[in-house]
Amino acid sequence: MKYETSVVYLEQIPKIVVDTGFDWSNLWTFFATVLVFMLGTYLTIRNFNKTVASQEALAAENAKIQRENISSQELIAKQGSLKASRQNWINELRDTCAQYIAAALNVQQLNVYREAAQPSWNLQRINDSVIANEVQADWSVSHIQAMKELVSLKAKLELLLNPEEVDSKEFMKAVNELHKECDQPGGPAKAVAGNVVYWCQHILKQEWEKAKAGK
Repeated sequence: MKYETSVVYLEQIPKIVVDTGFDWSNLWTFFATVLVFMLGTYLTIRNFNKTVASQEALAAENAKIQRENISSQELIAKQGSLKASRQNWINELRDTCAQYIAAALNVQQLNVYREAAQPSWNLQRINDSVIANEVQADWSVSHIQAMKELVSLKAKLELLLNPEEVDSKEFMKAVNELHKECDQPGGPAKAVAGNVVYWCQHILKQEWEKAKAGK
């Protein structure tokens, strides 16, 4: 039995390639794509959060400004209302005081007229003059009406004033004195009326300063 021997000569070492069926380049490309996607998503979310935070801060600032504007407008409206109310009060006190003085002097004029006409009325009464009785009756009606108006205006002045304030007390003291003196024909009603005007002007000036200051 013969065996033949063969000799094979290799010029270089052969390369051995193992085909596993997996492409590493595709894998790295996939990872890179995922990484880019995640990075892009992160940046998008971060920018979105910054935008939202910026918008929220802007909205909060705008809301704060609006609240301040509303508060300022409310304060202005309140001050305007207070000023208008105080001005109305000033006008009311001034007009009522003027009416009261006019009514007081009217009462005194009625008493002066009665004092001057009294002798004539007495003489005519002796002669049973119907005219004299009618004139006296008319005077009585006028006097009652004048006193009624005087009392009403005096009460209104009291209601307009603060009884706890010193100036108001002095003012009402003058008012009461005028009420007393005007019902006498020879009383110093005009001089007392000047005192009433003085205290009224003093109070009005103080209130006007408060009105201008918005207090």
